[in-house]
Amino acid sequence: MHTTPGRLLSLAALVGIGTALFATSSLAADKLKLGQLRAANASFVAAEKGFYAAEGIDVEFVFFRSGAELVPALSTGQIDIAMTSPGAALYNAMAQGVNATIVASYSVADPNRAGGDPNAIAIRQDLIDSGKVKSAKDLKGLTFAITARGQFTNLFADEYLKSGGLTEQDVRMVNMSYPDMLAAFQGKSIDAGSVLDPYGAVAEKEKFATSVVKLSELMPGFTLGVVMYGERLSKKERDLGMRFMRALQKGNEYNLRVVGTQEGRNEIAQIYQKHVPLQSAAVYADPKMGLSLGRKSLAVDVDGPHGLGWQLNWYADAKLVPTKPDLAKVVDNSFANAADKTQ
Repeated sequence: MHTTPGRLLSLAALVGIGTALFATSSLAADKLKLGQLRAANASFVAAEKGFYAAEGIDVEFVFFRSGAELVPALSTGQIDIAMTSPGAALYNAMAQGVNATIVASYSVADPNRAGGDPNAIAIRQDLIDSGKVKSAKDLKGLTFAITARGQFTNLFADEYLKSGGLTEQDVRMVNMSYPDMLAAFQGKSIDAGSVLDPYGAVAEKEKFATSVVKLSELMPGFTLGVVMYGERLSKKERDLGMRFMRALQKGNEYNLRVVGTQEGRNEIAQIYQKHVPLQSAAVYADPKMGLSLGRKSLAVDVDGPHGLGWQLNWYADAKLVPTKPDLAKVVDNSFANAADKTQ
C-alpha cells in the first residue's frame, strides 16, 4: 500500500499524541490528604510555591475543628497526613496503640529566629497600668484563660505561674478559644491568658492586654506542632512519604529565608490569607505579629530541654496521661533527617 508523506505525518502525530497521553497518565500526581486545623504554616507555602507539584504530589487540605478529630481520621486512613499539636490527647492515643507515627515538627518556639513568636502570656492592660500585676506572683486569686486542660496552653500557663511560685490551684483557670480571650480581655472578664497571634497582637494594639512573656523566652525550643503519617506513608509507600517531606522542608526553608524582609513577609502573607483568611493579609504582613515556623531541620526534638519527652513527663505528672507511650516507637525522624540532607 502506497503511503503519502501527509499520511506518514498524520500517523506520526497520532503516535506522538498517544505517547504524550500515556506519559501524562503514567506520571499522574499522587494524591494526598493533609488534615489540620485552620492555622497558617509552611504546608501552604509548599503548595503555592509548587514544591509538592515538583515532587509529583497533589495535596488536598482537609480542615478539622479540633485536634481530637485528627488522629482518629489519620489512623483510619481518612487522611494521609496530620499536622497537630502534641498534648495529652495525642499522647493518650499513642499509648493506646493508634496507627500513626510522628515524623517531623513544623512549629518550634525559637527566640533567635526572624518572624517572631505568636504565643505569649498576656495580662489585662488596666492591671498592669495600675501596678496590681507586676509579675506572675500577683495573679493569685485572679482568672487565667487557657484553650483547654491538657493542651500546651495549659502547660504554658502552669510554667508561667510556677515562675511566680504559684500553681493552677492559686488561680481560677477557665477554658475558652483564642478569639473569645480577646473579647474577654476587652470585657474585663479574664485577668490573664495564654494567647496566640493575631489575637494577642490585636489585644496589644487595642490596649486590652499586654504580652509579658513569649513562649520562646520561657521555654526555648518548645515543640508546638508535629507532622504525623498514617500507615500509607510511614510503611506502605515510604518513598511517597519522603517526597512529601522534601516538599514540606522546602516550604519551611523558604519561610525562614524570606520572612526577615518585609517583601518576603508580604509574599507569605498573601499565601496565608488565601488558605487561612483574616480580616486582611496586612495582619500577617505586620512584623509585630508572630508566625509559626519550624527549625531549619524538621526533625523532632525528643530529648531536649523542652522536647517531646519533657512535655510528655509534664502531662503525666499532671495526671493527664495515665500511661506514657514509648516515644522511641512512635517517633520516626528518618524522613525529616533525609529531607534535611537534600537541602
